[in-house]
Amino acid sequence: MQLGVLLALVSAFIWGSTTIIARVFLRDRGGMLLNILRLLISAPFYLIILIFYGFPPLTPFIFLIIILSSLAGFVIGDYFFFSAMKLMGVSRSVLIATMYPLWVMALGYFLLNRSITPQMIFGALLIIVAIIIISLKKEELGFHYLGVLYAFIAQILWALAVISIDWLLQGLPVLQVTGIRITTGAGLILIALPWSIGEIRKLRPREWLFAFIIAFFGTVVAQYTFTMAINLSGSGIAAPVAETSPLIATIFAKVFLHEKVTSKLFLAILLTVVGVIILMV
Repeated sequence: MQLGVLLALVSAFIWGSTTIIARVFLRDRGGMLLNILRLLISAPFYLIILIFYGFPPLTPFIFLIIILSSLAGFVIGDYFFFSAMKLMGVSRSVLIATMYPLWVMALGYFLLNRSITPQMIFGALLIIVAIIIISLKKEELGFHYLGVLYAFIAQILWALAVISIDWLLQGLPVLQVTGIRITTGAGLILIALPWSIGEIRKLRPREWLFAFIIAFFGTVVAQYTFTMAINLSGSGIAAPVAETSPLIATIFAKVFLHEKVTSKLFLAILLTVVGVIILMV
C-alpha cells in the first residue's frame, strides 16, 4: 500500500472517531464554539513547531491563498459541517459531505491540470448513487433541509481548501503548510471569540476534555497526515481515500450514540466505500 494512501486512511480513522466526540459536544454547545476551541487549542502546537523550524518565506499572493484556504477549510467549512451535524446527526451529515472529493477532482482538473480517469468517473458515480439513496424517505433518515444545505456548503469549501493545499505543496514543505494554515485559521477565528466568551466560561471539565481531544487528534495530527497524503499521492487520491471516515463515524455513532442505521443508509455507506476504493486504485 502506498504511504500516501495509508496516511489518508489514518486521517479517516481519526476524523471518524473525533466526529463522534464532536457530536456529543454539540448536544449542548454550538458549532462555532467548537470551531473556536479546536483552532485555539491546536494553534500553539504548530506555532511552537514553526518557531523551531522557521516560518516559510511567503509572498503576498501565497499568504492570501493561505488565508482563503484556512477560511474555507477550518473556519467557515467546518462551522457549516458542525452545524449540519447538530441538525441531522453524524451519519447523515458525514455521508452527504462525502461528495466533496468529486469537487476536488473537478477543481483539480480545471485549476491544477490533474487527470481524470474512467475509474475516477465510476467511483464518482457510485458516490452520487449513495447520495441519492440517502435523500429517499427523508423522514426515516432524519432529513433536515437546512442541515443538507449546510453539509453541501461545507463540502464545496472543503474541496477548495484541499485544492489550495495541493497548490501550496508545490513550493512549501508539508509541516509548514499545515502549521501556517492552522495558525492562520486560529488568528481569523479570534474575530468571533468575543461572542463566545460567555459560553466558554460555562464549559464543564468534560467538555474541555472533548475539545482538547478533537483539537489535538482531529486537527493537529489528522491535518498533518492528510496534508502529507496529498503531498505523496495527490489531492485526487488523498481526498477520496480520507472519505472512508463515514463508515467509521457511522459504526461509532451506532455503538456509542445509539443512532438508527437503516438498511438504506447502510447500503449508501457501502456504495460510498466501494466508490472510494475504486477511486484510489
